[in-house]
Amino acid sequence: MKISYLSCDICGFKGKNPTEHQHKELEIGGVPMNIWTLVYSLPKSLKLNDYCKGIARYKEYIPFEIRENVVDEECNTPMIKLKENIFLKDESQNPTHSFKDRGIVMLVSDALKAGKKKIAIPSTGNAAISLGYYANKAGLESIVFIPEDTALSKKEQIKKRSTIIYDKDLVKSYEHFFDFCRTDDSVYNGFPVTNLPYAQGIKTISYEIFLQMGDVPEWIIIPVGSGGNVVAQYNGFKDLINMGLTDKIPRFATVQIKGADPITLGYQTKQYDDIILIEDSIKSKAEAIASDTCFNYFKIMSILNETRGIAISVTDKDIEENQHARWLEFSSQSIFPALDMLINNTNKKDTIVLVGTAIDRG
Repeated sequence: MKISYLSCDICGFKGKNPTEHQHKELEIGGVPMNIWTLVYSLPKSLKLNDYCKGIARYKEYIPFEIRENVVDEECNTPMIKLKENIFLKDESQNPTHSFKDRGIVMLVSDALKAGKKKIAIPSTGNAAISLGYYANKAGLESIVFIPEDTALSKKEQIKKRSTIIYDKDLVKSYEHFFDFCRTDDSVYNGFPVTNLPYAQGIKTISYEIFLQMGDVPEWIIIPVGSGGNVVAQYNGFKDLINMGLTDKIPRFATVQIKGADPITLGYQTKQYDDIILIEDSIKSKAEAIASDTCFNYFKIMSILNETRGIAISVTDKDIEENQHARWLEFSSQSIFPALDMLINNTNKKDTIVLVGTAIDRG
């Protein structure tokens, strides 16, 4: 399986490497937006390799090298039936209890292929925990840039395997991270928002939903920070269409925290052409879905428009008063108040999948 080319969403430029063509005018503090679409060929059936484990079972559908020594028991997470037509895709069953494992295992594999000894990412916590785990398996040094107000429980997990660099907030972590990578060629830039192998790992959630349900649901509800999970899962469902396995794609519902919700603001005001940057966004216990801005902004606006989706905002109080699968972290619990809001605005018979992640370590 080979990559045909990369296509720029903004101007249509075709290339092989994201670094060869950039739109500086869209950067925020030197941090690039995700503006690339990866074009590649696919088999005409979905048959996993049962002789492999983890992400390697999907190697015929991922156009990047997978290093077997890095692979663990990620993927193949359960689909839990909550009600007659409502299901939970329980990503807490991954090795570090997060869907991020699917992407990080690919990112670390790519770092090994590139011959790097160190790998760095910015994170609100879960990706950093995952990176420490997989980088340790690969014998790589991991460096993570996280906001100062990251939950103490996550800080404790991260420092077991990684060097931590703190910043005022997530946007500052992004800026500091890019400055660091530009000055040290020995470091692999693992920025999940624009890292193509990472996104290819995350898309396998969509494959599994299809295989487990035997169909594509009408709706999928996803908690969102920078939005890479939404874009990757959308691409996974598009793969299924391109393989001729279905002719439909779910309607996407994104969930963020009210007052730190650039996606919802953009959706409600139909602001598709200009990035929203929230000044003085509120602090929330659901830190993974409380954002000043979104580096997948244009892609997510396009996905919501194409799929006739919806952007939902909830408060910490909404989450506290509507918790069900209590093994999920607080940010992921946002799917339940979002579900209530969605049900009030959709067909009661629609099949809905909620994507939840991460055991709360607090």
